Amino acid sequence: MEVTTKFTIASEEGIKNFFFLRNTRISAMYAGSVEEAKLKEYREKLSNHREAVNELNNLTTQMITVFVKDVPAGYALLKQSTAPEALKGKKASHLDAFYILPEYDGESVRDALWKKCRSVTRMSDALWIEMLQTDPLLPYLQSCGFTISDSAEMKPFAKASYILVYENND
Repeated sequence: MEVTTKFTIASEEGIKNFFFLRNTRISAMYAGSVEEAKLKEYREKLSNHREAVNELNNLTTQMITVFVKDVPAGYALLKQSTAPEALKGKKASHLDAFYILPEYDGESVRDALWKKCRSVTRMSDALWIEMLQTDPLLPYLQSCGFTISDSAEMKPFAKASYILVYENND
């Protein structure tokens, strides 16, 4: 299987892939637990073209897309943001999203995306992510060295989540 990772910029293709992958991720995260009308409203709120361009052009944000045979199969979104209490005083990067479409979710795709994230954040002391407690990629990230630091409620729907931390010991 031909798997590649690429940085995504705010081109028309980049924005299209960003919207597709993010909306698919949000639908998967909340399917069956959030009323469809509320979910649709949330996805529409996040589909502002200008805001997406600004987000992807922000120098503190990096989107990495993983492709299988040139088809977008998942993405990771790295941002600078306030770190959780467990990482106070450390240079920490925020993994805002780590998602792979179910039809492409396999070891080679996961590993390619994770390795690119590690490469980008190698100068950080730590990496953190908030994810739903039911996220199917939770065991994978734990196998990569993430540990549960805290429990939380993920916005905007107050669903049970974990704050996971990866300490960079390289």
